[in-house]
Amino acid sequence: MTTKRRGERAVLIVSGGMDSCVLSHYYAAAGFDLHLISFNYGQKHVKELTYAERYISALRERYSELDIQHQVVALPIAHLSPNSSSALLNSEQHMPHGHYTDDSMKATVVPYRNPNMLLQAATVAWNENARVVAYAAHYGDYSQYPDCRQDFVDAFNTMLARAMDSDQVTVEVPFMRFSKAQIARLGDSLGVRFELTWSCYEGGNEGYGDKHCGHCGTCVERYEAFRHAGVEDPTEYANDPEQFLHIPGKRA
Repeated sequence: MTTKRRGERAVLIVSGGMDSCVLSHYYAAAGFDLHLISFNYGQKHVKELTYAERYISALRERYSELDIQHQVVALPIAHLSPNSSSALLNSEQHMPHGHYTDDSMKATVVPYRNPNMLLQAATVAWNENARVVAYAAHYGDYSQYPDCRQDFVDAFNTMLARAMDSDQVTVEVPFMRFSKAQIARLGDSLGVRFELTWSCYEGGNEGYGDKHCGHCGTCVERYEAFRHAGVEDPTEYANDPEQFLHIPGKRA
């Protein structure tokens, strides 16, 4: 992580999920003031933004000495992609069920989502004289999401430097080599309240209420992370994610 200077601010891209929540605690624990940015880009699981507010409220209480701001920014990704095939945007597109590494999960890719978000965050960072922009891409994202890979981050940082002829703003990805289980373990060590986070791509839109659906890729990933980390999972699942785990010797 970048060495913090007194009074320094970090601009973080956060969803309502557990990775973003841990990221927020990670930088707060390092003493950074935070400008947290969430995005409404037309995602079907917009419920995540409510949960982002919940865990950020708890974060403010815990780190009351820090200046922690939260902003929700509207991005017109869905409006610019009215015929999108992404299951996160298209209400008629079936949300794939199964393990998050399955090829079917490519249906959850939203083209250029992270570049759009990162550019907004970098603009905020520039205007606030912040050096750090960060998001919670991790090792498990690699197989499905090109904009969660290190070569993308390196290229994006090159673009930022060229665009302003300055290296003032740099995108950090502290969890790039972490598994989801390692993130869960780190969050547990930081006292993260995981019950205030929301991962499900489908629950809340399919009559599940405040329960995670248990069969979309991100639910399975969440369940598996807690299981492998040995951390108590506070999540209520409407369906059992166990059936989708990739366990050696287990029959499909």
